[in-house]
Amino acid sequence: MTIRMILTDLDGTLLRSDKTISERALAAIDTALDAGIMVVPATGRSVVEIGRLLPSGLRSRVICSNGAVVYDAANERVLIHRPVSPTVLSAFVTELTDLDANARFAVLTEAGWGFIAEPEYLGLMHPGDHGRRLETIQTAPLEELITHEATKIVVRSSATPLPELIAACEQAAHVGVVVTTSGVPFVEISAAGVTKATAAAWIARQAGISPQEVIAFGDSPNDLDMLQWAGRSVAMANAEPAVIDIADHIAGDNDQEGWAVVVEELLGI
Repeated sequence: MTIRMILTDLDGTLLRSDKTISERALAAIDTALDAGIMVVPATGRSVVEIGRLLPSGLRSRVICSNGAVVYDAANERVLIHRPVSPTVLSAFVTELTDLDANARFAVLTEAGWGFIAEPEYLGLMHPGDHGRRLETIQTAPLEELITHEATKIVVRSSATPLPELIAACEQAAHVGVVVTTSGVPFVEISAAGVTKATAAAWIARQAGISPQEVIAFGDSPNDLDMLQWAGRSVAMANAEPAVIDIADHIAGDNDQEGWAVVVEELLGI
């Protein structure tokens, strides 16, 4: 079936390790757009981070915060926002802190424009994390933080190894959230039913595109749902094993034009 949408993760996939898009990939994007093929970025990053990463041609529909937001960056409009309610946020925090007293929390608010962290979470961050300067981040005690609607919840631990923290988050997820990771040193939590795949399905329906007409590219666990949803799936050579295991095709490394080569073959260029 003819491909009408290219759905692509950013970090580790379209973006090289230096967070740029190669000239070859940019040329392939332009060719796809000229052919009437939608190219839709899908990222765990928030709306505040994408402006500096994406060329103008990729800004009309951007899936942010692992599917909690669909953003029209060209017109600065939020098209979809599916946050975690304060009730569910509070329940999740209670469950997780019972399982891991070392867990520290932050929330993205206002469709990702806002960011509020526990003071202890701030102490675990590195410059540039979440696309924010440390000195600009709002902090709040946990009892205040849980009163907010959360576009995405992020969790770190001062002592617990990441795999164990992920397992604890998954154990607490029954309160009404989904848990994922994206190759970063924290866990990402969204509202139940929110994934890159659900956001992609909404965009596809709006455009009259079926899943079979979509090719998806990814490298991390937060890409699994959209790779399984799309008619064709491509894992990068640098992808995590779970992603490689379910993909239809393995592309080259993200630093070695892997994305561009597959798209060029798709377009016959």
